[in-house]
Amino acid sequence: MSSAASKPVVIAAPLAANGRERLLVAVLLCAAPCMALMFVVVAPVLSSLAAHFGHGTAGALIAQMIMTLPGIGVILGGPITGWLVERAGIRRTLFASLIAYTLAGLGGLVINGLWLMFAARLVLGCSAAGIATSTMALIGQRYQGDVRARILGYQNAIGAGVALPALLAAGAIGEVAGWRAPFALYLFGGAVLLLAFWCVPQTPPILRQRQPSASSVYHLWPIYLLIVLVFAAVFMSAVQLAFLLVADGVTSAALQSWVLAASSVATMVGAGLYGRVRARLSSYGTFALCLSLLAVGFGTIGVSHSAGPTALGGAVSGLGGGAVGPYLAGILLERAPEAVRGRAVGFMYTAISLGDFANPLLVTPLRSLLGIHGAFITVSVVLAVSAAYVAFRPSFSRT
Repeated sequence: MSSAASKPVVIAAPLAANGRERLLVAVLLCAAPCMALMFVVVAPVLSSLAAHFGHGTAGALIAQMIMTLPGIGVILGGPITGWLVERAGIRRTLFASLIAYTLAGLGGLVINGLWLMFAARLVLGCSAAGIATSTMALIGQRYQGDVRARILGYQNAIGAGVALPALLAAGAIGEVAGWRAPFALYLFGGAVLLLAFWCVPQTPPILRQRQPSASSVYHLWPIYLLIVLVFAAVFMSAVQLAFLLVADGVTSAALQSWVLAASSVATMVGAGLYGRVRARLSSYGTFALCLSLLAVGFGTIGVSHSAGPTALGGAVSGLGGGAVGPYLAGILLERAPEAVRGRAVGFMYTAISLGDFANPLLVTPLRSLLGIHGAFITVSVVLAVSAAYVAFRPSFSRT
């Protein structure tokens, strides 16, 4: 392939461009909602799934596995679909992933066999990773600078914004029409596919005379390690906050949901504002701000013993968590060589999912030693020290 063909088409202002370009941006923004729908569709009907596929403790375990298997799919599917992006091209990988996502998701409407359900959920995760990887690779190829930062921020904001209403919709649909009906929400993937046919450009595979050296991807390992550790902290709200509320006597499910919603809404706001913040601060200044917001938020949660201050802490940490995702994605896109960008992005989603799984492994010992409040305070201190290090080490931006 000629060098001219391999150069990215850089769009300076996609939202002010023609209708097809705006439609393309809309498709790119849909990757995060696809990831969110993996879990929120089944969350309200877990008890019904447990009753259908088993009884008692066994049924509860089966239902939890049905919910979490897409996460395993993302871990496995990230590198695989990244490899496909490089060899089959972004457009083909995106289309195949959207088709598989829609079919695997809608499978819940008709599947009765447990192992078929497990397989469908695993494929759903792999295909969601393919959607995310191919759209992220196209963002890296087509946009640069502040425009790229805004799109990355909007993508995360849309994902956070869709999760809550989709969760409420799944609960309402499941209550009226049974546990299978919420799986119809995966038609969203089919709608995105129809839009993608109109606007996603042809991107030929990256053909090379020889394979790049292993260091082309492996030299990015510090970024992947950073992603795992940062997201292990970011998931404190999602994984640990409910336990803290119960420990403080906040047992009302409705009140807990409002506290958790404060974090979710703030995550959406933080992601939406990321592009503007990044345009005004340096790379390491932006990262230090994200870590500081997480530290202040978790510290506030750690010292709070009622729902109001805890919700405030969740909101502050949500602002930092919403912004740090697009920041790390942007750093990876900047550092990854174009020839291996597909795999680089694929491994990023694997690292994010590993951060989710790492949270209980890292936090459980802290809870045993210091209690749930002590665990939040400890994570806050670690984040605060890290923020100070980043803020006073300008060389970070060149590492």
